[in-house]
Amino acid sequence: MINCRGNSWAARLLRAACLCLALLPALALGEEEVAGSFEGGLAPGALGLAVPLAAEMARSLEALESMIADDLPFLERQRRARMIDLRQALAADPLLAHELWEPLVAAWRQELAYGRDTDSWRGLLVGDPDREVDYLRLGRVGLYFLTPDGREGGVWSLAEAGWRALEGPELAELRKGLAIVRERRAPALLALPVSLAPHDDETDRSRRVPLSMAMGVEAIHRDRAEARLADDVDAELFERVSRQVGELRDELAESWLRLGSGLALPSHPDASMSGIEASASLLRGLEAWTEESGRWRRFEAPVADAGGHIAPREVARLGDLLAFGGGDLLRLGAVENGETPRLSVVEGLSSGQRTRLETAWAGQGPLLLDPTAGRLLEVLSAQPTLVERFHQGGAVGYVVVALGGLGLIAALLQYAYLLVVSLRLRRQVRAAEPLRDNNPLGRVLGRFRTLPDGLPPEALEARLDEALLAELPRLERGQGLVKLLAAVAPLLGLLGTVIGMIVTFQAITAYGTGDPQLMAGGISQALVTTVLGLITAVPLLFAHTALVSRCRHLVGLLEGHASAALAEHLETGAASPRPTQREPHAVSR
Repeated sequence: MINCRGNSWAARLLRAACLCLALLPALALGEEEVAGSFEGGLAPGALGLAVPLAAEMARSLEALESMIADDLPFLERQRRARMIDLRQALAADPLLAHELWEPLVAAWRQELAYGRDTDSWRGLLVGDPDREVDYLRLGRVGLYFLTPDGREGGVWSLAEAGWRALEGPELAELRKGLAIVRERRAPALLALPVSLAPHDDETDRSRRVPLSMAMGVEAIHRDRAEARLADDVDAELFERVSRQVGELRDELAESWLRLGSGLALPSHPDASMSGIEASASLLRGLEAWTEESGRWRRFEAPVADAGGHIAPREVARLGDLLAFGGGDLLRLGAVENGETPRLSVVEGLSSGQRTRLETAWAGQGPLLLDPTAGRLLEVLSAQPTLVERFHQGGAVGYVVVALGGLGLIAALLQYAYLLVVSLRLRRQVRAAEPLRDNNPLGRVLGRFRTLPDGLPPEALEARLDEALLAELPRLERGQGLVKLLAAVAPLLGLLGTVIGMIVTFQAITAYGTGDPQLMAGGISQALVTTVLGLITAVPLLFAHTALVSRCRHLVGLLEGHASAALAEHLETGAASPRPTQREPHAVSR
């Protein structure tokens, strides 16, 4: 077999001769068909017998062009330029198509990657080239724009082939999504409408891929005896295919796209296949995976609930971005031996988020989207509950919470006592006689009545102050304990954090810093005690303030009525002072 590789004038002449011979079957076509074949730069039908790889690549380029035309209108100039470069290179030298095969595969893999990641950039608005906007792309599920001032935004609708305006909460969610993708804000779920519409046609192009693939490979197998690359070139192409298949299997092992689509991971080419057959099979498989990344499908699949029980239920999958069913977000479970991934319910969603998902399931509202391409769902699934967080605090956390509970109980009991005292004091003021011992005012005035006559005013005032001071311990009881616990709780929390950090650094010493999640998880647990300390201290501070305020109010009332009684005694010289009739609202607090 003649090897037509090389750049000398003899090699170029030989390739031209081979190309002329390859195009002889095209002479059987009509003149118009021949002209139409060359109008696009390459005639796949004419090269089908002599250069099957070039013919297959030309067909794949047409499929790529068609997919880009029907796809979301993002980065169109860049994507079309990549396709045009490949087409021109293939048309210029079809006999060296094997050297352009990897760039073509790279183009398809880039398109597949678009369906699996998120991105944002600034560019001209599609449909209005005189306006610059910020774009947000969530896989092939949603394409959005936001004006630089943040006042206008929209989502691209594939069904309407145009922009639909976003307003109110949806516009706020779009601003949040751009900040998350640009790593200016912590990740969170986004409540946004999507560009896709549900796709229920089970006989679409992607489901017919296995049959088309088999027909294409069979035709190549039938013609390879008449037209085949040099053995060394074919072997090199076979090795490239094997390498690409291995990389794709690793990339797609945990992909959503296998769910409900019937797609399987690319298989390693059989040793009996030629490089052309293997390359054609891989190209058609890539086309199927890429098209599936822009589908919204509903299907039935086994789902594991929060208790681990697996049962079939109807779910929906949006491209390679997320899946949900009813009011539950779903995540991919364990993948074993290349089998289809299992689905499990994502825990940690609020009741409002579940309601939103139920509304979206009925087709009446926006969806909850993960702008981190699945990483946020993993975090939500691993997020501990409040009880688990509490136990992460360990012994120090238990002590902090116990002290906080003790302080709150003491504060509540004392505040309840002060309220009872206020009610009794109000009754004593309303009914001056008789003096009762169940309230501070009655006891103070009762002791004042027992004083002998003829004492100087200074002695009377000192005795009255003594009676008032005797009532203060009961009124101020518990305040010191509550204040102490409010100050100690954060310190104990800090102590627990320091202990946790010591444990974390011990783990780093043992296992190294190769796993950032190990260090982050240890620090997170260490900070739990600080959180518990602050949570304990804040209500204790409020309780202490309430106790002090109520106590000061009661002491002020006592001092006011006692001073009034002393003044009345000095003015009238009466031996038995009586409580003055003050306005009821003075003790109404």
